[in-house]
Amino acid sequence: MTTVVLGLDGGCFELIQPWIDEGMLPTFSRLTEEGAAADMQSCLPPVTCPNWQCYATGTNPGKLGVFWWEAVDEAERKIENRSAAGDFDGTHYWRFFDGDTAVVNLPTSYPPSEIDGIHIAGGPGAEQTGYTYPESLEQELEEKYDYAVHPEKMSLLSGDDPDNKCVPEIYDLIDSRFDVLEDELERGEYGLIHVTVFYLNVLQHFYWDMDVVKQAWERIDERVSRVLEMDELEHFFVMSDHGSNEIETTFRINTWLEQHGYLQTEPSVSDYLHKAGITQERVRPVLAKLGVEWWARRLLPDRVQMLLPDDEGSVDKSAKGDVIDWDRSQAVASGQGPVYVLADDSAERERIVDELIADLEGVTDENRTPVFDQVLRGEDVYSGPHVDRGPDVVLNQAAGVHIEGKIGNDEVFGEPNKWNGENKDTGMFIGYGPAIDKTATLPDMHILDIAPTLLHLHGEDVPERMDGEVHKDIFDAESEPANRDISRVDVEVDIADSQTVKRDVTDRLEDLGYME
Repeated sequence: MTTVVLGLDGGCFELIQPWIDEGMLPTFSRLTEEGAAADMQSCLPPVTCPNWQCYATGTNPGKLGVFWWEAVDEAERKIENRSAAGDFDGTHYWRFFDGDTAVVNLPTSYPPSEIDGIHIAGGPGAEQTGYTYPESLEQELEEKYDYAVHPEKMSLLSGDDPDNKCVPEIYDLIDSRFDVLEDELERGEYGLIHVTVFYLNVLQHFYWDMDVVKQAWERIDERVSRVLEMDELEHFFVMSDHGSNEIETTFRINTWLEQHGYLQTEPSVSDYLHKAGITQERVRPVLAKLGVEWWARRLLPDRVQMLLPDDEGSVDKSAKGDVIDWDRSQAVASGQGPVYVLADDSAERERIVDELIADLEGVTDENRTPVFDQVLRGEDVYSGPHVDRGPDVVLNQAAGVHIEGKIGNDEVFGEPNKWNGENKDTGMFIGYGPAIDKTATLPDMHILDIAPTLLHLHGEDVPERMDGEVHKDIFDAESEPANRDISRVDVEVDIADSQTVKRDVTDRLEDLGYME
């Protein structure tokens, strides 16, 4: 019998509960009534990277060493992508299972790791080939399911055009994930199958609660109903890396830092490109319509691509490092929360952190609504050997706020642009099956708790390194896992995959809107 974990990127009850109440998602209605369902806390910031790895390892970013899609390296004076499998210092929980597992489309897991079973990596990075273990599985996926990691027309996605050609591709990707899941489940060879539906949240980012998003959820609902009827299934879990909500205000953190004297910039090639009218918005659609964008990205040097500004003259990605005056700046931020203080002296760093927190805690929008739910010290958010490499201040964005990380815009506040939906720190969790107590409320469920809870369900020891707790309250009082003691052990598995894959990652993230 198999446990299936369905990961829905950006899934949350805030979005789907009205559709459940209206009878549009009958399978999710069944799961919430006959299983244990709850909101679930994500690690901050609530973003795909690193939260999928937080789930998969049961450890916080301070142990993983990755805090967002990009990392600020003050010593080297550069900003670089951090989202490939080898960037994370952690061990996936299924490596502690006694038996084979199947992992399908886990984001930030490229290149795939060698496991007892199969591993189909999710992006970014997994662009064209080499995304499966064993390698031979890739050809089988493409021949049998027309499997692809990403849609081909991703750069055409726009919230202003609900009929654009990328949406049907995303629906096909959703179906292909479930096709693989059903066939692998039918084999009866695995104790655990994890499958992620990633581009669901991409739709939510661009369309929020529009009909194209509802149709995606209805498709998932129908496919889940088929999985629940399969004889090989014993337990079924639904989880998300974070939640979502509608964007009302965009807050440009680096513009705020610059206006308040924390960030200093200097002229760059991007300024000259902008003056010449060479911008992302003008160049990329032309290349996409000509069908040569894929080739252009591979033929043009990375540095040229990164320096392309947007129509407002702003830059993001690694190009931010070129416009920062590192000698005169005190802080720089990534999008969606992390702020890095630039100071060699520890006393000076502490002074700046205290000053930043005091200044940021009072920030409100034009309607005098607070922009942040919390302004936190990084050391109070994270624990582990990599805390010193992480942000010094973490902003927990308030509901309806999108924190943008670009440098170069003159206005601190703006209206939603590419995105209509933004991440929030409240995701979703559902447990369903014979050992699950459907009356369980799980008020303090955290994404870090899933890995140790599933290990305990399967009778495995829980590694001491995991930060999460076993939620015995999810199990029926008469069930075996509810009456078995939790076993914690000091054990680690050495992951050989240390390769860091950078090719195409930044461009893919820009298509998704993370690197705006």
